[in-house]
Amino acid sequence: MPGPEWIEIQVAVPEWVQEEAALYLTEYSGRGVILEDELLPAGLPGLFGVKVYFAAETFSSHQKTEIQQYLDRLESLGYKVGPLVMRRLPQEDWSRAWQVHFKPKKLTNRIVVRPPWGEYQALPGDVVLTIYPGMAFGTGRHASTLLCLQALEELCEDCQNSPAAGFQQALDVGTGTGILAFAAARLGAQVLAIDVDPEAIAAARENIFLNQLHDQVRVEDIPLSAIRQQFDLILANLTAPDLSSLAESLAGRLLVGGRLIISGFLHDDLDRLVQKFLALGLQTLKTYNKDEWVALALKRPLKPSIPARAN
Repeated sequence: MPGPEWIEIQVAVPEWVQEEAALYLTEYSGRGVILEDELLPAGLPGLFGVKVYFAAETFSSHQKTEIQQYLDRLESLGYKVGPLVMRRLPQEDWSRAWQVHFKPKKLTNRIVVRPPWGEYQALPGDVVLTIYPGMAFGTGRHASTLLCLQALEELCEDCQNSPAAGFQQALDVGTGTGILAFAAARLGAQVLAIDVDPEAIAAARENIFLNQLHDQVRVEDIPLSAIRQQFDLILANLTAPDLSSLAESLAGRLLVGGRLIISGFLHDDLDRLVQKFLALGLQTLKTYNKDEWVALALKRPLKPSIPARAN
């Protein structure tokens, strides 16, 4: 007896919008989505696909209309989007689609993300992370995640040149799938990863087992305000409003000489966030940019700066 049929819906968006669209479609459908790594055909230049699946027996025209309205909103914000494409799939084709589309991908000079079924022949120095594509944010494809990984990799390279500056204790705020926490752990830190989203906690804990990082990463469903420990590395890939409201708490949990990497905001928010963290005694190290997205590396200086006296 044949299995149930599925409705496949594909949307086409710019690469830097791909994971936002994926997050929306995941929450809307209640199951994971496929992010396509390859550019779509010539008729849709510069766009990448996101596919979502619904059981055919429960799918309605109302759901299709709501997804189309989401695309219309993106277009009204100035993003180029492609047409919504819908087709029916038998059970076996739907099951196979996941493993076909999720492949290992090298995101930085060293950091590679692969799904559990994707084999990757690691090169010397590679940091390979296994991430199961689920409902939580963070597969490494989004620009903000990629920028955080680049900043983390560079800071760790600096630590190799100056071992005394190495990271011992790290905090990942809003961990999602745990991808930043796992990268920090692979680069030598003991990591506390926190999130208040139950889906994120479940995904991160599953990925701990996949990466065999039980001894280095702990995942807790607690807010930042409940933590009293200080860290020499903090990662926070959040939204601009969240970063602004949590700035004092983030700075307060950073040890003297520690580093803070923040992302999840656009270039228009950069100056305001820089001023916010400078006012809390931190110093900027480097700004990272990709498309419209920005990551910022900061540090707490060993000695507080003293304003010069007027003569």
